[in-house]
Amino acid sequence: MKRIYVLLYCILLQQFLIAQVTRPIGINLTSVEDYSTEFVFTDAFKQCRTWTPCNADGTGAWDSGIHIPLREDGYPLEIPYSDGTNPPQKVRGLMIWDLEEATPSGMFRLKASGAGQIELLYGATGIFDCPVDTLVQVNGAVLLHILTSEAANPVHDIRFIYPEFVDSYEGQIFNPHFLEFIEDFQVIRFMDWLRTNNSTVETWEQRSKYNYYTQSQHNGVAWEYIIELANTTHKDIWINIPHRADDDYINQLATLLRDELNPEIKIYLEYSNEVWNSMFTQNHESTQMAEDLGYIGQPWDLAWKYTMKRSADIFLQFEAVFSNSERLIKILPVQAANSWLTNHFIETFNDPLYNPNGATADAVAIAPYFGGSVPDEIVTEGIVETITVEEIVERMANSLDQPLQWIIDNKEVTDSHNLDLICYEGGQHLVATGDNVNIDALTEKLMAANHHSNLQQPYCEYLDNWYENAGSLFCHFSSHGRYSKWGSWGVKEDMNDINNPKYLALQECVFAANPIINSISETKAANSLYIYPNPSSDRLFIQGEKDGSYYVIYDVLGQTVQSGIFFQSINTTPLVAGIYILSINQKSQRFIKE
Repeated sequence: MKRIYVLLYCILLQQFLIAQVTRPIGINLTSVEDYSTEFVFTDAFKQCRTWTPCNADGTGAWDSGIHIPLREDGYPLEIPYSDGTNPPQKVRGLMIWDLEEATPSGMFRLKASGAGQIELLYGATGIFDCPVDTLVQVNGAVLLHILTSEAANPVHDIRFIYPEFVDSYEGQIFNPHFLEFIEDFQVIRFMDWLRTNNSTVETWEQRSKYNYYTQSQHNGVAWEYIIELANTTHKDIWINIPHRADDDYINQLATLLRDELNPEIKIYLEYSNEVWNSMFTQNHESTQMAEDLGYIGQPWDLAWKYTMKRSADIFLQFEAVFSNSERLIKILPVQAANSWLTNHFIETFNDPLYNPNGATADAVAIAPYFGGSVPDEIVTEGIVETITVEEIVERMANSLDQPLQWIIDNKEVTDSHNLDLICYEGGQHLVATGDNVNIDALTEKLMAANHHSNLQQPYCEYLDNWYENAGSLFCHFSSHGRYSKWGSWGVKEDMNDINNPKYLALQECVFAANPIINSISETKAANSLYIYPNPSSDRLFIQGEKDGSYYVIYDVLGQTVQSGIFFQSINTTPLVAGIYILSINQKSQRFIKE
């Protein structure tokens, strides 16, 4: 039997003192998708594509388009399903899809409850009777069918655990490698996690639910996962409120965050995303909502006015819920390229017509990308075939003066209004526009430029420009993502792309300036916190700390191996033998598992 030996000779009150962050950095997390190279969870099924209905006999179209009744957690009530008119239906879902060399392989753990049959195809094969708990060899993208599911006990709680976590997933919701990547950032922006652009969410009931079978949904990741990630990593969060969200939605969200989010975590609060951008539905719908309120002006100006009006509403609603409004960083989103417009936005926000109750803001946010004009210039000059990747990177470096001027101009405006200037998105913007995106030779060179070692130096210069002239939070766009004709946004293409010049630039020119210092400030008597029995089986009982507290277990290298909320005890079955540090709130203790 595995046993845990707890060393009770010393209890330490440990404070994690962060040295002054001279270069605050945030990260925009990429959308949770089945085809994402960012493996957020230890369970791949949480990133499964939502069900595609299809004929149970394998005939017909890939997507039959037939509505199949689902349980509250998203599993079908019965399969095959027949509506009495169309052929009987089954459902399929895709996992780790189309990732090429980034596709994880090995022995995955397949689990499912209920009565029925599951089929795996392509990168894994087999038909499995449920309930099932088995290991499956995976060597590529996986398609899962629910072939049958009994109405009295439908197939549910499907899990597809990555090989590294088959024995530890119960204590690890989030992939530790994902958490390790986040560690260097101070703020996480969840715009893509929330599927903010083109959102159709209006009411609180329409939000994603924590217990839903997948978090790869059109209405985004459940707020509870955002809270859980923030509490686990102790990072501040930047959230985007859906542009259609009603007042009840906003109040319910504010209450949830107040009650469940670690009170030390700050909240960057933004209405939607780029409402001024006509490529998104929030632009057109905000224009219409402004007209409905009787506002007048050109369509673009109406969208700006509604952004400021709704921002003021949201700020006041959150302040009414939070007794400590200092946790809130209230953001006015504007365009980087036009400082006149920045001033116009601020003046509109301060206009009693749109902000009658005098809501206040804390910061203006811009997206000062660089290199955006380079791809189309290459096409215009007719040098797609002859230009080298090195020359493309040189052109990117030569374009840095433009975003630098944007930063300087916007900083002058925000200073005049006593507001901070921060960056909601930033980085390179090496992507063609219009029909130019379909020039394959150009796309290949643009993607190669994002991997070229020469890019590291101008990337550092770009970041230096921001911190030397704005001196505030910069949120990179984005975390992990494969490059394509639509852009090379990820600071890494996948989680193994650690030598990407953009990531190296962050390490050299940002992370290195933000050291984290751990110091022990006080030693307390051993009877202030008890972990027992000693020796024990694979469960730690806690006395001296209230239920519902957050705990983190670190290995000897300081990496998080398990975290969560404890109620009387902590299940350590997933841990392998070794020495660990248990931190509950700010109390730490060493224990050994044998």
